[in-house]
Amino acid sequence: MSGNGNANGNGTQKKTWNLRKDGILWKKVLDYSTKEFQKHAEAFVAQLQESVQPADALQGLLLDRMAAGYLRQHLMLETEGAAKEYYRHKLARDLSKEPEAVRTAHIAADLLILQAKTSMYTLRYEALLDQGFHRDLILLQKLMEMAPVPAAGDRKSLKPERGLIEGGSIVS
Repeated sequence: MSGNGNANGNGTQKKTWNLRKDGILWKKVLDYSTKEFQKHAEAFVAQLQESVQPADALQGLLLDRMAAGYLRQHLMLETEGAAKEYYRHKLARDLSKEPEAVRTAHIAADLLILQAKTSMYTLRYEALLDQGFHRDLILLQKLMEMAPVPAAGDRKSLKPERGLIEGGSIVS
């Protein structure tokens, strides 16, 4: 978190959550990714931060989970595509002495078998990532509705009201 304050957490500036700096989960997704994917992920995280501007750690944590889930899904689809491409090239190389029609039919059949073996698990994982993303999005929206961020010049809303709380309202 950024902001000025003393060791007790009392400060003059509003503390905010910076996904790029404070996020943990989305960074772990990048451990075994390519430099190109890392650049894509950092640009995505910057856009999320700008779009949502989380006001506290709870909103930031939800945003971090959303970013990690999206990036995992993106990596999963890239990996699936790369595996199919690799397998297709391997088959084409292994069958290079066969006539073109036989080679094409053999590659198509083997790719269908590969897809049938992997697609059930891939689709299930993709659905779980989607469900998590949507759940976190709804939670984030509810949190943002419950605790709207006051305008920068609105000092009155930053000062806590003092008094006795009775029946859900403050009594002076």
